[in-house]
Amino acid sequence: MSQTDTLAKPGVTEIPGERMHRGYETLRPVGGTETKTYAHIAHRPIVPALGAEVAGVDLRAPSAEAQAELRDLLAHRKVLVFRDQDLSPHQYAAFLRIFGTPVKEDMVVDPDHPPEVGAIHTQPHEQQQINFWHMDHSFRELPTRVLSLYAKLLPPLGGDTLFASLAAAYDALSEEMKERIDGLHCNHKVTATQNTKRRYTKEQAEAMEHAPPIVHPLVPRDPGDGRRYLFVNVPIYCRGIAEMPTPEGDALLRKLYRHVQRPEFHFRLNWQRDTVVVWENSHTLHYPVSDYYPYERKLWRGVIAATEADRPRV
Repeated sequence: MSQTDTLAKPGVTEIPGERMHRGYETLRPVGGTETKTYAHIAHRPIVPALGAEVAGVDLRAPSAEAQAELRDLLAHRKVLVFRDQDLSPHQYAAFLRIFGTPVKEDMVVDPDHPPEVGAIHTQPHEQQQINFWHMDHSFRELPTRVLSLYAKLLPPLGGDTLFASLAAAYDALSEEMKERIDGLHCNHKVTATQNTKRRYTKEQAEAMEHAPPIVHPLVPRDPGDGRRYLFVNVPIYCRGIAEMPTPEGDALLRKLYRHVQRPEFHFRLNWQRDTVVVWENSHTLHYPVSDYYPYERKLWRGVIAATEADRPRV
């Protein structure tokens, strides 16, 4: 008896010439990592799809040349990780300006902090409730491109954050799926979450919930290198496909949303105190892992103001 016969199940017919497949469908190759060399910073790629850990730069006083290289590396790798950075709140705010204009935070701002430096603070015995893959602000006309977090208070274990590349996810789609989704648009709307309730009054949240959806292309192009990427988000924000009936559009979005979550497209960041992360929010999804209850966790946050250049376009 052959191994195939041994594995066969009653009532299941195998496709001729193909092995039985009991998991996800096979991916197109994700591809290797193109390494860029810089004169004023050192870095190493984290996984082929995205991410770079950066060394050789003190974020309190980076040179103009190092700043330009950091902007280029962020555009290339989408997530930058800096370890062992000792920054005051005002130094952190100054660092954020490398990537644009920081906005006044809508999260809690500590009394001694500049208004651009907020905090995502999970209190002791508080259960974090944003543990799902998402991007921030896709429901805005100009989605936020650059976000940053700075770890200041961490649990003894856990509290990692995962990042996924929307460009790598698009590249790995079949040609048939790429043709199917070409030219489609998604409806994005805000929904109240744990953090939304901290940012807005009940009346503001209800007004946003009842406002018309914001429409963005499902497959925009990166304005820097022209690479296409999937502009999908968690279903509470990404509500449907404009050109499709609701059940059909929702089914397609669910499939794409699950596809983006595959491990080939992401890496898991293990936070350490004084770790700074900067990422291109509109080109990635992230997942804050809620596994550290009942411990406390506090990250400073900075948001770079979106510009017209950040509008998703085909």
